[in-house]
Amino acid sequence: MNTTPQGNTREDTSHIFIGTWEGDHIDHEAKLLRTWIQNRSEDGTYTIVFYHHTEKGIYESTQKGKWWIEGNRFYEIAPDVMKEPDVYQFEIVSENEIRFRSIAKDYEFIDKRIKSFRDHKGIWF
Repeated sequence: MNTTPQGNTREDTSHIFIGTWEGDHIDHEAKLLRTWIQNRSEDGTYTIVFYHHTEKGIYESTQKGKWWIEGNRFYEIAPDVMKEPDVYQFEIVSENEIRFRSIAKDYEFIDKRIKSFRDHKGIWF
């Protein structure tokens, strides 16, 4: 996995991760659809808004944290809610699509680049 269209795997690919992205994941056990919008900044910080779609409604939560690439892995941590970072293998499908696969659990998703926008709280993504 951990590849770019040109086969590069080093930190020189980190610029591709910068920007605003959306993704989703279905948790069949919890009967939950989780969607998100994430802004990854050049300084290694991120803000992500999760939307948890359940049978009882949609719930929103926001996390702020740090992201980085080390070796052939993508790391992100929200220190307020995590003690250890989430670690992923990645595949840069294109400049607008990145596939992530957790190294710790059976969890995979694709982030797709979107244009920046301001949410209902006035936060820029």
